[in-house]
Amino acid sequence: DTLQPSWHQVIRMHEYGAAFYSYLESFAVCSAQRVVPVVAAALPVASVVDFGCGQGAWLRVWQDAGAAILGVDGPYVDRARLLISNDCFKPADLAAPLDLQRRFDLVQSLEVAEHLPPACAETFVGTLTRHGDAVLFSAAVPGQGGEHHVNEKPLAYWRALFAAHGYRAVDLVRPALHGDAAVQGWYRYNTVLYVNAAGAARLSPDAKSAVVPDGQPLAHYWPARDRLRQAVVRTLPVAVVNRLSAFKAATM
Repeated sequence: DTLQPSWHQVIRMHEYGAAFYSYLESFAVCSAQRVVPVVAAALPVASVVDFGCGQGAWLRVWQDAGAAILGVDGPYVDRARLLISNDCFKPADLAAPLDLQRRFDLVQSLEVAEHLPPACAETFVGTLTRHGDAVLFSAAVPGQGGEHHVNEKPLAYWRALFAAHGYRAVDLVRPALHGDAAVQGWYRYNTVLYVNAAGAARLSPDAKSAVVPDGQPLAHYWPARDRLRQAVVRTLPVAVVNRLSAFKAATM
């Protein structure tokens, strides 16, 4: 363990800059405006916590929809660039176990888990499930590529970790939005709602029909051209993927 840098040390070495967050912000709000109504129609949401909230783009949309919000992310996030009130932001190490001593109608973490060290995956899912009966989750799949993607895994990997906590997959976002170009690809192809028994009881009748039976694989929604690109990216060194991703973010 002494040979492994802490998550905060990794962040300091990687130095997510303003360009990275501006890049995310450029499409996050538009994507959230499409996804939030789908989720809100599936279950009542009066409170949301977002682990890995960045500047709070998704939370801003949830707030506009009437939900009380809280964002959790590392202390490296520039508070001056937040899209939510500072009072709604809590700095924390996402790689460590977290307990906010409260629960929320919806827990959210979108395209964050791939940035955390693989050894922290189970801990992170434990943090998410600790804070609510329904978790809206997505994480980069193998070959998706991005800055500091150190744990890209197939959807089945995360599904198994949620299942260990008694949460089942509800596949309602991807079927509804997979063809909506206004939603960034990784949100419309990767996002799955996970619920425990209490969360399932809150689902609308239509959403209950989207619960994926145990043992049935999650459908693949990434188009063939993207799967081909992912196969190529998987062959590249991580350092090369990081440089390419940083260049893309800086030029958007």
